[in-house]
Amino acid sequence: MAQIVYIDDHRRAREPVRGIATNLSHGRPQLSDRDLWTRDYRESDNIMYAILKIKEILDYHLYYDDVWPYLLLSFLEAVHNTTQGDDKALPGTGASLKDYVLSAVTPQNKRDLSMVLLLTDLIEKSPHYRGTSSTS
Repeated sequence: MAQIVYIDDHRRAREPVRGIATNLSHGRPQLSDRDLWTRDYRESDNIMYAILKIKEILDYHLYYDDVWPYLLLSFLEAVHNTTQGDDKALPGTGASLKDYVLSAVTPQNKRDLSMVLLLTDLIEKSPHYRGTSSTS
């Protein structure tokens, strides 16, 4: 009887285990400097894109049952609260996420994890959250 086999699943089954990546990751994250630098991180759609890109990178390189999902959700909550006018938690949650990511950097994942640090900084230092933007 015929069977449908997805090529990515077939490749993953034939590849040796790639370190500490989770079963939830779908493969190497697609990172484009142009795509990340051309977005306006004052807009909520682009902030969500950055958060999901951070999740994709961390899901590929780190254990899912570690503390990073909590740190990422705390950061997302702080970003949301900042849009509501409460910006006290954003620097602390951003620093916690960045500290954790820095502790997980290895020579193999330093490019991807540096992208996480960059995206976190872009979200944190967005003019909209500092009250200098005139757009909504």
